[in-house]
Amino acid sequence: MKKSALIIMNPSSGKEQATEYEEQIRETIQDTYSEIHVKYTEREGDATRFAKEAAENNYDFVVSLGGDGTVNETVNGLAPYNHPPTLGIIPMGTVNDLARSLNIPMNPINAIQLLISGTETKIDIGMINKQMYFTNIVGIGNAAKAIHQVDSAEKSKIGPLSYLKAIGKEIIEDDTFSVKFEMEKNTWEGDVSVVLVSLIDSLGGFKKIVNEVENGDGYFHIFAFKQLNLTELAKMTPTLVMGTLKDSENVQYFKTRQVNITTFAEETQESDIDGEQGPNLPLDLKVLPQHITIISNESLLSAPSIKLSGT
Repeated sequence: MKKSALIIMNPSSGKEQATEYEEQIRETIQDTYSEIHVKYTEREGDATRFAKEAAENNYDFVVSLGGDGTVNETVNGLAPYNHPPTLGIIPMGTVNDLARSLNIPMNPINAIQLLISGTETKIDIGMINKQMYFTNIVGIGNAAKAIHQVDSAEKSKIGPLSYLKAIGKEIIEDDTFSVKFEMEKNTWEGDVSVVLVSLIDSLGGFKKIVNEVENGDGYFHIFAFKQLNLTELAKMTPTLVMGTLKDSENVQYFKTRQVNITTFAEETQESDIDGEQGPNLPLDLKVLPQHITIISNESLLSAPSIKLSGT
């Protein structure tokens, strides 16, 4: 039986070196997938459209080559379907949080080899307002908003430091806003500086910074920072280093399968979804447990894993 694969490539990623890997991907997977198609993104939304077409046409495999934004778009094309194609990632972005979380090599050549030698792992997906999806983190607050406002040229020039630079400017201001979490078992409200809703254990390119998160555990892990200034950040350093962020006195931590997030603030509160601008509050979030199968480099993930045949 013939198997089909679609390669979605963002030609502007990897300092515009992404297209150099097309032939190697073809050669690597051609023994498994007899029908291989390649599509290049040109504008926002292309990866979502391509992935949706692959799911509708019963493709077996989709490869996403690009950064977190390209992966997020690809997932948004696959997630609406009950049995979407398996997803492979070639990370070529600035941070690549999902790839890091799954131990996918940052070296594109090694990541390409993983497409046929890796492990099939089911991961959780977050659904937002019943119309869009995410795999990494939803951020709310000025520091989170600063992430998707970073200039592309600066990201290419200094990498993840560009995000730290942008967040640093917001830390100096340390603005707060009111927020309310309506969860399965309880409700909480208070004033916060930043809210992070995480599905993975990698944050800003740093793996295991939030050890509370177990990939594929079926839960959102919510971290509400009461204040985010230099003094509080210094106090939080030990918990950041140890990956025990929830133990900080400056953090309210919650674990839930769904949450409705609202604000009483007069100013509009934007969200950041996997590093891209998302909808304004209110947000209704729900976990879709182990919804997408992805090729990982980790045989000991908490989610069920299946070793690929022939490896």
